[in-house]
Amino acid sequence: MAREAPVLIVSAFAPELAPLVAWLGTRPRRAGVVCQPAGIGAVDAAAGAAAAIARTRPRAVIFVGTAGSYGERPAIGAVAVARRITLAATAVLRGDAYLPGPMPDEVMTDAGLRRALRRAGRAQVADVATTVGITRRRALATRLAATGATVENLEAFAVARAAARAALPFAAVLGIANRVGPNAHREWRANSQTATEAACAVVRAWLGEAAARRIRSPN
Repeated sequence: MAREAPVLIVSAFAPELAPLVAWLGTRPRRAGVVCQPAGIGAVDAAAGAAAAIARTRPRAVIFVGTAGSYGERPAIGAVAVARRITLAATAVLRGDAYLPGPMPDEVMTDAGLRRALRRAGRAQVADVATTVGITRRRALATRLAATGATVENLEAFAVARAAARAALPFAAVLGIANRVGPNAHREWRANSQTATEAACAVVRAWLGEAAARRIRSPN
């Protein structure tokens, strides 16, 4: 019997996978999941995710991380499952630059995977902006929110594009650690661990449901 391809779970850096890795270490079927930090920021995350995909040949890719909220919702401590992920360039917002037409600047996550994660973890759905740098001015956060995004993360779009290039289902699960603005870094430091644990708990619940379905319906 052919071995089932694994689910690849990617984060920016190892601490954002740590709660999930610890839980998987207690499970007998860990071979069905590969956890891999890809890199911080869009460039390293794209390269790291592409390399992990080539190495593991997964059946799906899930990005787990922390994020900032542009407004009061999603609230700090909540978990957002990404729906639409856009590449947000502040120079384009200002009118000082433009993206060439053939350049992708938007990805929709896999609808089935998104629904399953949301249901398993009772998370909410959000549209995500991936920026090159962390936004610290409230005025800029307001402009980014006006594009339709409610959440900011530095890597989600990059990992999504790596998955799209490999024609793989993709989802992103983000724990909200801060509100985007001048206090973001202080809030992230205070809340990142809790946000990480919450995001990993959603993925853990989904993996548990998927394992239960396989046990009830063996091949």
